[in-house]
Amino acid sequence: MSVNPNDALMKTVLTYLILGLAVSAIFSMVTPVFAATADNGGELIAVTNITVSPAVLMPGDTGTITFRVTNTGDQPVSINRAELYSSDLDVLNYQTYDKVGTLGPGVSMEFTFEISADASDGLYFPEFYLDFQDAGSMRYPVPVRIDSTGIQVSVIDVPTSFIHGEENAVTLSVSNPRNSAVSSVTISPSGSGFTSNPDSGFIGILGANEVKEVTFAITPSQSTDLTFNVTYHNGLNTHFTTLTVPVTVGARSTLAELVVNNIEVSSSGGTYTVEGDVTNAGLEDAKSIVVTVGSPATPVDPTKVYVIGSLEPDDFSTFEITFTAQGSPTVPIQITYKDEDGNTYTTSEQVTLSSMGGSASASGSEAQEGTMGSGPGGTGGPGGAGPFGMSRGSGLASIPIVPIILVIIASIVLAVLWRKGVLGKVRARLRK
Repeated sequence: MSVNPNDALMKTVLTYLILGLAVSAIFSMVTPVFAATADNGGELIAVTNITVSPAVLMPGDTGTITFRVTNTGDQPVSINRAELYSSDLDVLNYQTYDKVGTLGPGVSMEFTFEISADASDGLYFPEFYLDFQDAGSMRYPVPVRIDSTGIQVSVIDVPTSFIHGEENAVTLSVSNPRNSAVSSVTISPSGSGFTSNPDSGFIGILGANEVKEVTFAITPSQSTDLTFNVTYHNGLNTHFTTLTVPVTVGARSTLAELVVNNIEVSSSGGTYTVEGDVTNAGLEDAKSIVVTVGSPATPVDPTKVYVIGSLEPDDFSTFEITFTAQGSPTVPIQITYKDEDGNTYTTSEQVTLSSMGGSASASGSEAQEGTMGSGPGGTGGPGGAGPFGMSRGSGLASIPIVPIILVIIASIVLAVLWRKGVLGKVRARLRK
C-alpha cells in the first residue's frame, strides 16, 4: 500500500503544531510575565513590582496593595480599566481605575488599591485584573497574610514589696513576635496612688522578632494597681495592649539588714570603748555605712564615728567607737547606711555597760590604774606603797614579805649562835 507524501507532510505539520500549542500553554501557566497581544503584535505588558503595606495585616486593619505595570514591548497598549477582585478582603476603592488610557513602550504605571482585612488569620489571594481596550485581559494573584498576633509585654524586674515614698524600679520587656515591623511603640503607666519617672517610654520601631527593655521609677503613696498601656502602629493602624502590675506598699524583704555582734566593752578614765562586728544579713548591698552612739551617750575622740563604707550580702566589718555615758547602764549603737537608690536607713543596737564581760574587765582596769599611785606621804593608806616600795594592794601584793624575811634572818642568827655555844652560855648565866 502506497502512502501519499502530501498526507505524511500534513500529519507532521499537525503534530508539531499541537506540540507548539501545548508548550505555549504550559509556559503561560508558569511564567510571571503576562502578555497582551494586539492585532499588529509586538505589545507586552508585565507586572514588575508589588507592594503590600503593611506587610502583614491584623484583623480589621486597612492596608494598600500597589501594582507596577510596565510595557516592555515596542508598541503602545491601550488599557481600558484595572480592578482588584477578592471574595475575602474588602476593596475600598474598586472604581478608581475604570478608565486608564494608553501605556507607551518602556513606560510604567502604578495602581494602588486600598483593602480592609475583614477576615480571620490566614493567607489570601486577591486578584489584580487588567482589561485591554483592543483585545484580551490579564490576571495576577497576589498573596496577602492576616495575623492577629500582637506585641507582647512582660515584667523583667519588679519589687516584691514597694517602699512608701521611695523610688522603686520596674523594668519591662517589649517584644514583637510578628513577621513584620511595628512602629511608634509607646508605653505609659496609668493609675492612682503613685508617680512615675519618666511619664512614658518611647521605643519607636520594633522589628520582627525584636525585643527591647524600658525601666520606670515608681514612687507609691499607697498600695494600688499599676497599669502599663502599650500603643503601637501596624502601618497606619493603631493597636493597644495593657499589662497590670500590683503595687504592694510595705517593708522590702530584700533590703540590706545590718546586724551587730561580737561586742566588747572597755573603759578608761570615764571613756568607754566599744568594739564589735557589723554583718550585712540582707540580700542587697549596704553603702556609706557609719557607726556611732546615740543619746544618752556622747561620742568623744579618738573615734566619735567609725566609717565602714560598703558591705555586700553576707560580708562583715569590725568597728570601734569611743564615748562617755554618765550614769547610764545602756547605750544605743547606731548604724546609718544607704541602699543603691540613695535612700538612708538607720538601725540601732542596745549595749549594756554594766553586765557585759568587757564591762567587768573595764572596772578591773580602773582598779589597777588606781594602785599604781601612792597614798598620802607615799607610805601607806589604801592603794599606797609600803616599806621598800612593796605594794600593799590585794592579791599577791597583800602577802607580808618583809616580816617573813625578818623571821628568816632571825632564825639564821639564832642557829649560828646556837652552834657556837653562845646560846648555852647565855642560858647558864640566866640560871645563876
